[in-house]
Amino acid sequence: MQSVPENLTEGDSAFIEQTCIPFLLKTQNKDGGWGFFANSDSRVEATSWALLALRESPSEDREEIRRGLDFLRSTQLADGSWPSAQGQQEGSWVTALACWALGSATASATISTPISAPISATESQRSLSQGLAWLGNERPADSRAWRRFLRRLVADKDIVAQDDAYYGWSWTPDTASWVEPTSYALLVLRRFAARVASNVFRDRLRVAESMLLDRMCPGGGWNCGNPMVYGAPGEAQIGPTVWALLALRQMPEREEIRRSLEWLENGWQSVSSPVSLALAQICLRSYGRPTSAVRDALCNAYSSEDAIRSVPGVAWSVLAMSSTQNWLNTAAPA
Repeated sequence: MQSVPENLTEGDSAFIEQTCIPFLLKTQNKDGGWGFFANSDSRVEATSWALLALRESPSEDREEIRRGLDFLRSTQLADGSWPSAQGQQEGSWVTALACWALGSATASATISTPISAPISATESQRSLSQGLAWLGNERPADSRAWRRFLRRLVADKDIVAQDDAYYGWSWTPDTASWVEPTSYALLVLRRFAARVASNVFRDRLRVAESMLLDRMCPGGGWNCGNPMVYGAPGEAQIGPTVWALLALRQMPEREEIRRSLEWLENGWQSVSSPVSLALAQICLRSYGRPTSAVRDALCNAYSSEDAIRSVPGVAWSVLAMSSTQNWLNTAAPA
């Protein structure tokens, strides 16, 4: 594996072009997809992040992107969704990531490759529209009136505190809402839903935003579960906090956002994982907060080649250090 440049302070582009992009290109599987690690089975989640990173990088490789898009289209289910793993016949939360990758890669009318004629984006746009429709219409189990009624009958507010009137998206169909899949769906639908029906999902997004605000931990930030369990405040975590904050960027003036950004600015300093540091940089940068210290910590975390292992982690590092943030644009691309 190619070593990390000794002097990362000379520019983020060197780190991206000499380390991250070669790793992503090297780990692409023959079927066009990516696994979570080198030589692992292709998964929609890892493939989507790799494609987003390649699209954002200054030296994106069009042929690798084309092959990745082919993999996503080939794994889409008949109902428009994507399964977590090949062979599964039920859609899941990764539908949001697949739509994100397809939408970002088909922003222009065609995708050109250096080895063939321009490839029409029609098929990718059709897959995107079908995926967005599935995502917008998907409802978690806790959205159903009878489930909310039963929960109110048996719920003990001293054990779990949350407002059951709000719901978002689940990891898998017919299960409860969770912070991260809700955040992904919000980000994707807000950016790309105008391509199918701009007004259809408006109330859906509003309810999901309320769910995220309701699930915030008392001290700021989010965790994987509930903000209060058995009367004790939940402990926030970097990943859920970053994705929730990115999904709620349209309301930066809210007190919940201020407290959560404050938690993140303090919380990232206690982590050493390059994955968490990349996510922290992405989020703080998107809110216009200082990130030089986070960036330095991220570069130091990659001082060992052993740290360059996770495909999503390396992709997030590209997205964290890229000179642009097109993948996070709120408005749908023209």
